[in-house]
Amino acid sequence: MTSATAASRHNWESDLERYRTQAVTVLEQHVPALTGCSECGDPWPCARACTAELVLEL
Repeated sequence: MTSATAASRHNWESDLERYRTQAVTVLEQHVPALTGCSECGDPWPCARACTAELVLEL
């Protein structure tokens, strides 16, 4: 079990920055195309692009 002191020392900003960087990469890869997402082929907007957008709003 993690103590309250150890949890309070966690650097959440570094985690968020890493998530934001990954989100930008996802949005660069998952872009709209005529048949859906150019990367995964799912209907646009794909779940990955939507999730990346939400991460960038954090």
